[in-house]
Parts: sequence; C-alpha cells; structure tokens
Amino acid sequence: MEKITEEIVNIGVNDRDITLFEGQYEVKKGMAYNSYVILDEQVVVMDTVDPHVTAEWLKNMEEALGSRKVDYLVIQHMEPDHGGSIMQLIERFPDVKLVGNAKTFQMFHQFFDISSSTASWRSSLARSAMTTF
Repeated sequence: MEKITEEIVNIGVNDRDITLFEGQYEVKKGMAYNSYVILDEQVVVMDTVDPHVTAEWLKNMEEALGSRKVDYLVIQHMEPDHGGSIMQLIERFPDVKLVGNAKTFQMFHQFFDISSSTASWRSSLARSAMTTF
C-alpha cells in the first residue's frame, strides 16, 4: 500500500510469482496490478486485481479504508488483471455500485456466475448496469 495523496491510496499488488502475463507475454520481474482507493465524501475503488493476489489486495484495501465502506467500484475492463476480485469486493460491500462502460456489463456474465448469488447482489448488478461511462 502506498499513499499517493491524503485522498488517493495505491492498494495494488506486485505479483513476483507470475512469469507469463495473459499466458503469453514473458514478464521476468513479475506483474504490477494497479488498484486505487479515492477517499472523498464517498469512497471509490479503481479496479480490482488478479484472483491470485486477492488476499493481499483486500488487506491493503482494509488498511486504506479504516472504518469506511466502498461506495463505488470503477471497472476499467473485465480481464482478470482488472476485474478478477470483483466478487470478493461485493461480498464485503454488498451495497457497492459498479461503474463501467456498456461492454463491461455485457461481458460480466462471461467472467462471473451470478446465478447462485444473493438477491441483493442481483439487484445491485441491475442498478449498476445503468451507471456507464
């Protein structure tokens, strides 16, 4: 975790274990998964991280948040390096609003099985699909 300013905290994770990005690009020094918390009147998280490093990311997020909750999650795109930990964030903050573009929400079901999710999650997704860039 790294404080950029009083309001912006880098909660991303460096993955030194990965040797191939997206299964094809050699990364000799690992991969940095960027994710930020913006602490303002409402709290915004910018992207999540690859599922391989979710635990460390959640620890960083909890440290940055203190007692605050996440109001919005901005999803740049659905590939796992940006969206791989979305469900874990939603489990912790079921009222979070998802923000993304129209393609984000069209692709959501390709990455996550929400058929067994709670009613509040389904309702959150329906509301969030209206919040697009």
